Amino acid sequence: MPPQPKPSIKDLVAKTVADGQRLAKAQLALLQSEVSASGARIGKGGALGVVAGTMAFFAFLFILLTLAFVLVALGLPIWAGMLIVAVLLILVGVVAGLLAKKEFEQAKGPEVAIAEFEKTKAALSGQAADEPPTLPSAPGS
Repeated sequence: MPPQPKPSIKDLVAKTVADGQRLAKAQLALLQSEVSASGARIGKGGALGVVAGTMAFFAFLFILLTLAFVLVALGLPIWAGMLIVAVLLILVGVVAGLLAKKEFEQAKGPEVAIAEFEKTKAALSGQAADEPPTLPSAPGS
């Protein structure tokens, strides 16, 4: 078999550009997958935050109604019932707010994509990588 001719600089540049495009697309896909996983947590936390705010708003209305009935009735039992409802709404709002806070705290940034970007940056700048890239373990394993 005759020796193959050396590729031209034009061919080498075209191959390098194509490799760079594939690398950029792969890193973008990794970033998108990590952001979408955190997006679900942020959405859930946001919904629970809306519930907490709504409950606080209704609790405020019931406290105002309670105050009005207290002033009108001065000791009649109807205000006590309204006050109990307001306290229950406040409790529901606090629980929803705490659940929202927990969801927001568990949301993570695109850690793997950033680590891969740093490895690529180091490789392109001529620094040797100490270890081969590793795949992240699946959540819950």
